[in-house]
Amino acid sequence: MERLTARALGSLTGDILKQVSGFAPWLRARGFRVGIPETLTAMNALIELNLERMDEVCAAFRSIYARTPAEWGLFPSLFEQYFFGRKAGREEKRPLQPESSTDGSAGGDQAERPPLDVVHGFLAGYHPDDGERYALRADEAALKEVVRLTRLAVRRMEAPRGRTWRRRGKEKIDLRQTMRHALRRAGEPFVLKRLKRRSDKPRIVLLVDISGSMKPYAPFITAFAWSFTRARARTQIFLFSTRLLRVTSLIARKAMTGIPYAELPGLRGGTRIGRALQQLLERYPGLLNRHTRIIVVSDGFDAGHPQLLHSAMRDLDARVGRIVWINPLLGEPGYEPTAKGMSMALSYIDAFIDVHDVPTWQKAVMSGALR
Repeated sequence: MERLTARALGSLTGDILKQVSGFAPWLRARGFRVGIPETLTAMNALIELNLERMDEVCAAFRSIYARTPAEWGLFPSLFEQYFFGRKAGREEKRPLQPESSTDGSAGGDQAERPPLDVVHGFLAGYHPDDGERYALRADEAALKEVVRLTRLAVRRMEAPRGRTWRRRGKEKIDLRQTMRHALRRAGEPFVLKRLKRRSDKPRIVLLVDISGSMKPYAPFITAFAWSFTRARARTQIFLFSTRLLRVTSLIARKAMTGIPYAELPGLRGGTRIGRALQQLLERYPGLLNRHTRIIVVSDGFDAGHPQLLHSAMRDLDARVGRIVWINPLLGEPGYEPTAKGMSMALSYIDAFIDVHDVPTWQKAVMSGALR
C-alpha cells in the first residue's frame, strides 16, 4: 500500500486532498472496484504531476483506477464529470474525445475512436462489468436444481467412520446420558448408554478439464463444481489443461460472478490429462486414500503421452476408493471412447457416465453412479 509523507502532504492543499479522497467512493457507486490503495496512489501521483495540465492528471488517474476494458472506456467521461462538474443529462449524448499523449498533443498516427454514447456518465446499454472476459461462469438458470441433486448424491455416498469410540474391544459408555436415564428411574443406572459413532463427511476430489474442447459445457460444469462446495462433503476442486491448478476457494467465491482468465495462470490450450493426474499424485498425496472418490470431468482427448496417463490412472486406482469419469460426449449419437487417452483410462474407471445438463445429472444421481 502506498504511504504519504508529511512533506509530500504539505505540497497539496486541503481542497485537493478532500476532492481526491472522495473520488474513489464516487467511482464505487458507479461500479468501479477501487478503495484506499488507489486513493493513496493517486495522491502520490499528484505530487509529481503538473496540476495545470488536467489531461496528464486524467491519464495518470486512468491507469490507477481503471482495471477492466469497460472501466478504461468509461473513465475519461467520469473524470470530467467529477472534477469539472459537467453532469450528463438523461438524454444528453456526446462523443468522448480521443486520448491525447502525455505531452498534451494528439498522436498523428492514432486512429480516431468511434463515438461512444454516454448517459448519466455510463455508456448507453453498457454495464461496468461488460468487456471482462471470463474463463468460467456458472449457469444461474440451472444452479438451484444442480445444488439439490448434488446434495442428494452426497447424502447417498458411503461416508467413512468418524471418531472411534471403541476401547479394548468395548464401546465407550456415555456417562452423561446414563446418569440422566437413571435419574428418571429412581437413580439406579440399570441401563448403560453407549456413545454412537458419527460418520464423517464423504471425501471428494473433483478434476475439471477446461481445455478448448470442453468450452461448450463450461457454464454447466462450473455450476456443477460450485454445487459441491454447498454440499456436506470434504471437496477439493482442481482445474487442468496443460497443468493442474487447485481452485476450491476460487470456485466457491467467484463461480457465480465469473472467474477471469487472469486468475487462472498457466492454464493454456491443449490437454495433458496424464500430466495433471501425475501432479495430483505427487503434490497432494494427503487427499488420496481409500475413502476418497475421484470425479474426473473430461472428454478424454489427451495430447500427452498415453503411457503417462496409463501409469497415473493405475497409481490413482491403487490409492483411492472409487474413480468416476464424467464425459459429456457420451450423450452424442455415435460417440465411442476410442481416443487413446480415453481407452487407456477405461480399465481403471468404476463409473463412466454422461453429465452435461440437469436431466443427465439427475439420471446419474438416481442410478447411483457415485455411490
